[in-house]
Amino acid sequence: MKHFLSIAIIAMLSSCSKERENEKKISTIFEAHPCYQNFTINDSLPPKMHFSENPAFKEKIKKENILPFYVSDLNHDGKDDYVINIKEKEEHKGKDIAISAFPLNLCNNLGNIAIALSQKTGKYKIFNPYKDLNEDPIAIKLSPDGKSIHVIKVKYDPSRNYDLVNFYTTDVLTIKNDVATEYIKAPEKHKINNVRIELEGKFVMTLDFKEKKMYLDDTWLNNLDAGKTYFKKISQEDEDQLQMLLNTMDFTHIDNSDNTPIKNIGNYFLDINYDADQNKEIWNYGKNGGLRTMNFYDQILLYLYQFGWTELEYMND
Repeated sequence: MKHFLSIAIIAMLSSCSKERENEKKISTIFEAHPCYQNFTINDSLPPKMHFSENPAFKEKIKKENILPFYVSDLNHDGKDDYVINIKEKEEHKGKDIAISAFPLNLCNNLGNIAIALSQKTGKYKIFNPYKDLNEDPIAIKLSPDGKSIHVIKVKYDPSRNYDLVNFYTTDVLTIKNDVATEYIKAPEKHKINNVRIELEGKFVMTLDFKEKKMYLDDTWLNNLDAGKTYFKKISQEDEDQLQMLLNTMDFTHIDNSDNTPIKNIGNYFLDINYDADQNKEIWNYGKNGGLRTMNFYDQILLYLYQFGWTELEYMND
C-alpha cells in the first residue's frame, strides 16, 4: 500500500511540475510578443460579463470545467501548441495598446482567449481567432480528444439581446494552415474561375485564375489615379493557396439569410464564379461563414501589402 501511495505522490508531483513548466513557457511566449506582453494566463474564470454574477451562469461555466490553458499538437508538427484563457496583467488594466500593424491590425481587440502555434522558426504564432468579430467569447478549451478547439461564447436571442436562459453557445474550431477556422466536414472541391472582392473604403479587386492575374480597380488607395487598373501576375503557388482557402471555406454552403455585418465596420462582398459558370455571392461574412471568410480576406490584405498597395490614410481637416 505504501508503495502504491509513493508512486501516486511521485506522479502527482511530476504532473504539477510539468504544469508549472508549461505555464512558465507560455508566459515567456507571451512576453516576447509585442501585442500580448501585457497579458497573462487567466486562472480566475469566468471573465467579467454582464450576467457573470448570475448564479445559474456561474454554475454552467463551472460544469464546462474550463482550465487556464491546454496543451496539444494542433498543427501536427511534433511540437506542443497551447489553447489559453488570458487576462490583462493588473498593472496594465484599462490601458490602451497603441501598437497597430498594417494590414491585419494584430493588436486590436485581443479579447480574453488566445491560441499559440509552434512555427518552423522555433517561435510561436499567437492569435485570437475572434479579434475582428462582433462576438463575445467567454472562454476557450480543447475537446476531450485534444483534436478540436471549443470556444464558449455569449448567446443572443433573435433580438440580439443576451439570452438569459441558455447564456452561451459553443463554436467548434480546427487548425488548418496555421489559422483557426470553423470545423466542417471535408468540402467538395470546386474549380474557381474568378472572384470579385469588395471591401468598403478599402479596395475592389478581381482574381482571374484563367488569365492568372490579380486586378485592382479602385481610387481609394494611395497614389492611384482614377481610371487606372493595376494588376499583378498570380503565381502558381498563390493560385493554389487562394483556391485552397476558397474551397476550405465551403463557400457554396454559406448562408446569406443572416447578413448582419460581423466585422466592426465596412461592407464585405464576394462574387465567386466557379465550375461551369456557376455563381455564389456572399455578403459580409454570411451566416456561419465568419472565420472561414475572414481568413480569406486576411490573406488578400496580406497580398495587397506585399505588392505595395496600401490603405488610404484619411487626413482630418
